[in-house]
Amino acid sequence: MADFVTDTAVGRDASDPELVHASLTERWSVWGPNGGHLAAIALRAGLACSRFDRPASFQCHFLSVGRFEPVEIRVRKSGGGRRAESLHIEVHQGGRVLLTATLWTVDEGLGGYEHDLVPAPVVARPDELKSFDELTDDYDQWYPIWRSMQGKPLQWRDEPGDPVSQTWLRFTDTEVTTREADAVRQLFWLDFPGWNATIAAHAWPFEYIAPNLDLTVQFHQFAPEAEWMLADGVAPVAGEGIVCAASRVWSEDGRLLASGTSSHIFRPNPNYEQDLVRAREMGMLPPEPEA
Repeated sequence: MADFVTDTAVGRDASDPELVHASLTERWSVWGPNGGHLAAIALRAGLACSRFDRPASFQCHFLSVGRFEPVEIRVRKSGGGRRAESLHIEVHQGGRVLLTATLWTVDEGLGGYEHDLVPAPVVARPDELKSFDELTDDYDQWYPIWRSMQGKPLQWRDEPGDPVSQTWLRFTDTEVTTREADAVRQLFWLDFPGWNATIAAHAWPFEYIAPNLDLTVQFHQFAPEAEWMLADGVAPVAGEGIVCAASRVWSEDGRLLASGTSSHIFRPNPNYEQDLVRAREMGMLPPEPEA
């Protein structure tokens, strides 16, 4: 069991106001340390150092793959004004920069125009859908990250289709009670649709994986009381070694909570040959021709 709020916790250095400490854990691993987990730590480090508690936007570049060890986060204030602040964030480990990010935070009680004209997707509710562990026979072989979260996809197909991903997601062992925790959760969910929308258009086994180059998030509103959130994304074009996605996170009552984009670079899947063998054993591909 893993608590995402606990596992993204940060601590400020008493001797250096710009330095924050945290750690990466295998409980949230995929091909390696999950990018959304790393980005969530960076977001919390920025919030810990900001004058304001309300995140407005966050953008990060993933520069290196980390290890499941402690990290140091350097947070510098770039500027802003009385009601908003820009921060620059760098996550370091073993002499390497794993991630750079910028964060805008804003003051409470800002006035201005108000509107909400985006219709929510008309989709089935979480209690009307089956979860991944009910839909697959090999769920115990999925990445460790899926031990502490649950997903219920709107589309479940054996054949390639449109590059779209719509999945209700929730934590199984994490209690979300604050706006900060909810912001971290929203960021984390926005990290998922890019890859999932991409593979929806291609048949398994996948010859390539697609690590993130970047992740951008705009926070619109918060729902710490919500259990399920819909991660809704599309990856309309893939080519020349990259794929880009646009994603949104919705509450069950139809509110648009956050939106964002991500860019991914294709790399050969190191497990492709192993997955080919599994696919043949499962009857999904014809047997390998004899020499």
